Amino acid sequence: MKNIFNQIVLMTTLLIVLTRCSNDDHFQSVISESQLKDGWYIESSAKVSATGDIISKGNYDASKWYKASVPSTVMAALIANGEYSDVFMGDNISKVDTSRFRTSWWYRTSFSVVNAEKTTELIFEGINYRANIWLNGSKIASADTLFGGFRIFKINVSEFTVAGENFLALEVFHPRKDEPSIGFVDWAPMSPDRLMGLWRPVKVKTSGETSLDNIFVYSKIDKEGFRSAELYVSAEVVNNTSGSIKSVVKGRIENISFQKKITLGPNERKQILFNPSDFPQLKIENPRIWWTYDMGKPELYEVALNIENRGVVSYSGKTRFGIREVEDYINPGGHRGYKLNGIEVLIKGGGWVDGMFLNDTEEKVKAQMEYAKHANMNTIRLEGFWGNSERFYELADELGLLIMAGWSCQWEWGGYLAKPEEETFMSIRTPEDIKLILNYTRDHINWLRNHPSIFVWVMGSDKLPRPELEEQYHILFGKLDPSRPLLMSCKSQNSTISGKTAVKMNGPYDYISPNYWYLDKENGGAFGFNTETGPGPQVPTLEVLRSMIPENKLWPVNDMWSFHCGRGAFKTLDRYITAFDKRYGKQTNVEDFTFKSQASNLEAMRAMFEAFAINRSNTTGIIQWMYNSAWPKLIWQFWDYNLLPNASFYGARNGARNLNISYNYGDNSVYAVNLTPNEKSNLKADIKIFNMNGKLIGDRQEVAAMKPNSSEKLYTLPADLPYTKVYFLKLQLSDAQGNLIADNFYWLSTKPDVPDFKNTTWFYTPMAEYADFTGLDKLPKVKLETDNSIINNNGEYEVTVKLNNNSENIAFLVELRIAGDKTGKSVVPVIWDDNYVSLVPGETRVIKARFHASSLNGESPVFRFKGWNVVN
Repeated sequence: MKNIFNQIVLMTTLLIVLTRCSNDDHFQSVISESQLKDGWYIESSAKVSATGDIISKGNYDASKWYKASVPSTVMAALIANGEYSDVFMGDNISKVDTSRFRTSWWYRTSFSVVNAEKTTELIFEGINYRANIWLNGSKIASADTLFGGFRIFKINVSEFTVAGENFLALEVFHPRKDEPSIGFVDWAPMSPDRLMGLWRPVKVKTSGETSLDNIFVYSKIDKEGFRSAELYVSAEVVNNTSGSIKSVVKGRIENISFQKKITLGPNERKQILFNPSDFPQLKIENPRIWWTYDMGKPELYEVALNIENRGVVSYSGKTRFGIREVEDYINPGGHRGYKLNGIEVLIKGGGWVDGMFLNDTEEKVKAQMEYAKHANMNTIRLEGFWGNSERFYELADELGLLIMAGWSCQWEWGGYLAKPEEETFMSIRTPEDIKLILNYTRDHINWLRNHPSIFVWVMGSDKLPRPELEEQYHILFGKLDPSRPLLMSCKSQNSTISGKTAVKMNGPYDYISPNYWYLDKENGGAFGFNTETGPGPQVPTLEVLRSMIPENKLWPVNDMWSFHCGRGAFKTLDRYITAFDKRYGKQTNVEDFTFKSQASNLEAMRAMFEAFAINRSNTTGIIQWMYNSAWPKLIWQFWDYNLLPNASFYGARNGARNLNISYNYGDNSVYAVNLTPNEKSNLKADIKIFNMNGKLIGDRQEVAAMKPNSSEKLYTLPADLPYTKVYFLKLQLSDAQGNLIADNFYWLSTKPDVPDFKNTTWFYTPMAEYADFTGLDKLPKVKLETDNSIINNNGEYEVTVKLNNNSENIAFLVELRIAGDKTGKSVVPVIWDDNYVSLVPGETRVIKARFHASSLNGESPVFRFKGWNVVN
């Protein structure tokens, strides 16, 4: 069956699509790569008797197979075909018959070639795990040599292509349990198909007698005034013929052009370099610097390179890049930190994971990155090179987010990779495995090194690579990427090759009280760079819970809840529930438990980010484990699988502001925080303390002045105020003109939380005593005055909500949402300025939100709210 889409796409490969002139220089570009996205068919080999030489011929009928788009794992394709419905409800995922995936599966498509005399390459950016490949009846690759879930394979198929339609078939095999590939650890179960399939794009590359590979641009900048930058442009040039050939490589970066003549021997491949010493035009004045979104603009450039033979363009390549420099440093406390363009940056981020079936859409990825920005984070940590296409990294570049990219701890533990464990080193030890991981790494360096968002390559998670592998890493990166530092482990380790990692991964991962981050001086507390940690579970809203737990299992907490927790030490909510019951009181229904858990979510997450900001003199980074979810779950998430944020998201947003006013749970004081590279002065701090009845018992104003990347203690709460058992602290920071910069509201207890540090484990510090917030249930009822407007501006909705507390009492923990008028389901993704807010007596707040019309799914938006003690 003819694949019209792929035929049309590939017929354009020889068309000139861009001609630009500058002075006397004529620069042409041609389309040289195309993606084979649609028109695929897949089927189990158990149902197919034909062999690859037959399947890859034009007369083979695959019309009864499952239709698919690529990239797609087998499981993702089956779900798209309606084979499985509601797979995440209850324990349905565990009921999927995995035996059907323990055989090979076929992928088949076709594409058209206009001129078979050209050089044609097939590029497979991700095959999990092995594949036999046929084209037009001929076998072009064998599973005994073509394997590795993170390999990128480029196969010259010129001798097998024909003018017109060509037929491609792949027989794909899942990874064995002892083969290092893609996967999850304790945050999600493994997909039933073990993520087998074409999980990243398949592309066709067309060129003439010569071509280009692995274009790379890196920069050195004037870090004092950012007035100049030097660019280094390189590429591999390839002679596709058996004879010598003279060529010209031409490049252009905006209005800058450069070129070099070269001679290539038969089938020769070599690197060409354009450096500023030979090409002065590559030293540019007043460059547009790439910054994170919170430090400036994430400016991007594009470089285009052509290789020409006898005046005819043989191949065109282009890539985007950013002009920036990243480097690491060791602070006086011995902790590793990072600089962007010479400026120290407090790394603030979360761990990222792709969806369980690796089928995240670009829209979902972008929405989650927008969430990360809105939470005042600047970094995404990848444990594994996530992203089912390069678009993931392009979006981070565009949005101004940093990425820690590297390998996962799944290769370090016998439960996830069936190889012997070692205490210090990851389970990659044989020459064959080392060769495979080096090939993985080489492919990913070449693929991703132009992305300014990537600021560090991470070569191990909990453990180190073996010395013989680490030595090869340093050689490899020295050749391919001198533009960013390496980190050999995200845990505190001491390498015999590179020395101390000077970062830490000492927990906690389960519930801990807000004061932990200030009091702990040995493990996960607010010092150094904690590369993964967090206050444990984040129980979602009841609406989210209903998307994963059957109605008859909603309450009380039971084994179905545990199924949607983590794995191993994190398979239940027991530790969280114990603390919650002690602090907030034992709940009798699921509605109260899920709603009141948002108070715990907010205070726990906010305190962690505040502590690392307040202690900025000795902190360099904090990564919350995790941002998101591979499937619907109850732990480690700012937002759920379907993109509804819980209160921890807003806790992070309010705790991680670059300019902030915060309460220090460790010394009972109020601090102003400045995480920007500029001095701040004449900021006005307003500090108010209320008792349970809403009475103002403390009122203080201070003026703050701060150096860059610092904090200032403003005020210690007096011991002699008439505190009730639960009392409230309202903090506001404004500029000299009275414009509000930051607003934080705290509920505090006269009975302190007391961590039991002597019984700390690798993942948890238990509690010896608990704060008492049970009195919150006795708050007087409050009726809020509300007004809202929802305006559609060409498909982008803007929401304005006005809340007015005219009472004499605190209106506590008010949840705001936009819902569909028919289903009542929350509209997602949605960006609220703030949520789960509390209003003191007489306070009015205006809170805005935005969302896209596509999120409505045909419904009309309506505003809904509820609160702890608020009556509608």
